Amino acid sequence: MYRDFVKSQQFGANTDFAFAYIHEAHATDEWPISSSRYMKGGEIVSVEQPRTLADRVSLARRFVDTFDIGPELTLLVDDPARGDPFEKEFSPWPIRIYVLENSKMRYISAPTDCAHDVTELRSWLENRHKHRA
Repeated sequence: MYRDFVKSQQFGANTDFAFAYIHEAHATDEWPISSSRYMKGGEIVSVEQPRTLADRVSLARRFVDTFDIGPELTLLVDDPARGDPFEKEFSPWPIRIYVLENSKMRYISAPTDCAHDVTELRSWLENRHKHRA
């Protein structure tokens, strides 16, 4: 869903999209749950909390491959060795979409059932681009 939205190129050169991989929500060594809600094959997600940036990058790449995130989104990875600064600054649980413009937060999504309908984001961006044109 997100990849299709980004690939549409509706917002052209005016918009960059990125995906930030943060602290593992249900790591087996911290807060395990038996979840396969979004897994294509229905397998249970079972990962330990990455303690190093290299481990988190590896896990983030696995996530990108599993969910076909694609090259249209820049992959950003929060650094556990630095105390997860992105997570601390933006509180992106359970899943959030942010729009930053000129280093200022302009939009924060509100998920429903750990998911987003990008219709609201699309409308917001269309309106924003109309006013900036």
